[in-house]
Amino acid sequence: MKTITRSKIHLAITTIILTATLVVPAAAQKLVPFKGALQGNDTDGVLNFPILPVFTDGTGTGTHLGAFSFHQQSALNIVTRTGTGSTHWIAANGDTIDTTLTGFGGQTDAPPVCPGLGEVIIAITEIHTIIGGTGRFAGAQGGFKVERQASPVTFKTCGSFQGSITSPGATR
Repeated sequence: MKTITRSKIHLAITTIILTATLVVPAAAQKLVPFKGALQGNDTDGVLNFPILPVFTDGTGTGTHLGAFSFHQQSALNIVTRTGTGSTHWIAANGDTIDTTLTGFGGQTDAPPVCPGLGEVIIAITEIHTIIGGTGRFAGAQGGFKVERQASPVTFKTCGSFQGSITSPGATR
């Protein structure tokens, strides 16, 4: 009789612990919309054919970030017009989001989406994967697409992003 009672108690405690363990990550995984606009300037590194390092620094506004700045490093393959890299997004209060990216681009005849781009415009699409962050973005996950235009003449860039992120502060 005592063995059956102990087993029932152990089973009940195990169930409570497992439920609590599984509920917290499920809440942390709730995704919310993440979108905004950005603008910045590109700086090209030294070409090591076919790879051209590109560094982008800029600012913008976005949901959950508010006013932000960002620093991006990309390795652009000028033959395939594809790239990979990482971006560090910094909210006004210093909280950060870190992403990795893959992207592609090419010259377009589309009208510029922001002033100062010039006549030669490159359309760029980047897929960002959120790999973490600090402050309210600690443990953040999610992803978003950046669609922007850039000029190889003026080195200006601008565009927008849209996707989803785990609810800020959910992992605390």
